[in-house]
Amino acid sequence: MAEGSPARQPLEAPQIRRARRAGLALLLLGSGAASGTIGLVTAAAETTERAWAAGSFLLVLVLVVAGLQLYWSAYRAWGWAVYGAWLWLALVAHGGYWQHWPGWAHGLALGLLLGGPLRALRYYRRRSGPETLLLLVAGLVLAGGVGAVLLRMAGAVGEEWLDVVSRFGGSGGAFWGWLTGAAGMALLASIGLFRPAFALACEPLLWLMYAVRWRGGGEEQVPAHSPCLVIANHACWGDPLFLEKMLPRPTTPMMTSRFYDLPVLRFWMRHFGVIRVPEQPLKKETPEVQEAIAALERGECLVIFPEGYLRRREEQPLRRFGRGIWLILRACPQVPIFACWIEGNWGSYTSYWNGPPTKNKRPDFRRPIRIAVTGPHWVPAAVLADHWQTRFFLMDLVDAARQQLGLPPLGPFASAPPAALHRDPGHEPDGEEEEPDSGPHNAGEPDSGPDGEGQPHRPTEPPLEHRS
Repeated sequence: MAEGSPARQPLEAPQIRRARRAGLALLLLGSGAASGTIGLVTAAAETTERAWAAGSFLLVLVLVVAGLQLYWSAYRAWGWAVYGAWLWLALVAHGGYWQHWPGWAHGLALGLLLGGPLRALRYYRRRSGPETLLLLVAGLVLAGGVGAVLLRMAGAVGEEWLDVVSRFGGSGGAFWGWLTGAAGMALLASIGLFRPAFALACEPLLWLMYAVRWRGGGEEQVPAHSPCLVIANHACWGDPLFLEKMLPRPTTPMMTSRFYDLPVLRFWMRHFGVIRVPEQPLKKETPEVQEAIAALERGECLVIFPEGYLRRREEQPLRRFGRGIWLILRACPQVPIFACWIEGNWGSYTSYWNGPPTKNKRPDFRRPIRIAVTGPHWVPAAVLADHWQTRFFLMDLVDAARQQLGLPPLGPFASAPPAALHRDPGHEPDGEEEEPDSGPHNAGEPDSGPDGEGQPHRPTEPPLEHRS
């Protein structure tokens, strides 16, 4: 891609920026809390149990932090900090009331508080000067507290140090300072990291209903920062959740007004930045397209089901893509595209298999869902010049992802050659662009039907039925 193009800029999505800043603050505050807590649990223990109190705190803290570095989702890892912060607040209140400060429990809470943001920042880190300085200060603060306790255990520091810690610990006005600090961290985590914490809370239910697996390797190419576009087939209500689980960053999906405007859902959808799509058969204006373009310009990961329609028939796995995806790509041609195929969604509890969603079907339990991801892709400029060629070109991308799962092809749909599938349009030399196809797909009029456009003369379409 050409130097300075939008897709190559390290543009940080607002959801990631908010979480990263909150995570950095929690790392710094949590390091100070851990440094003070290790001294406090040591001072509060009986003389013969101080080694166990400090040792159990350090052991559990290290194990939890190290274990969270293996957590599969970098973005959802931020959510562990929210639960760790609230657990530590409860433990501080417990210690102030009962004068009991178990080292292992505080190690667990502060391990979650520190390990979650550390796992996320390993993926989302910007490597800026201020960020590096904050991480260094947090490490030094934590090392100072741990070092002081180790020196005390070795006999290099006298008992008077523990007396000072005890006075600034679990009683009197000092306790209220601890409690206020713990409450502040819990509030900061809940506000700044609410979305990853919410996704983490929903994970057990999603796991119980679906066994989601993915392949293809394209998900590993999704950039941590900068905009990208994810397209997929659409056969059940749960498709956005499957993609959200698989992708390594938060997504900005689009939702029809029928669901978006529901009283309870509307609040959450607005909070999570979901784009509302009005359900109108004919549209003179398409605000959702402009919102989608704006989301890409902000550096977000936009998820679109270009069919614009939930699958209705067994014999039609893929419908013709709507015109909106072409309008978005025409405005953002340099944004990388990741094509997905979701298999197993048709026949699920929220699909139209054997009747409307949730009707004539049992709730799903560990239903296998397979996802194939390919990319990044770019639409060649010559193809992008025509909306029909663009739409069928994208259908071929999704069909190619389907074949990654060992399923038979549905196409080809486009007459344009697929040689430029992985070609960056910014690197296309002048004078070497492909000529637009002059076949029946090169129609200038918009189409009709579920795309919401009017078309006097509909061009011939290739068959979309599953060829088994």
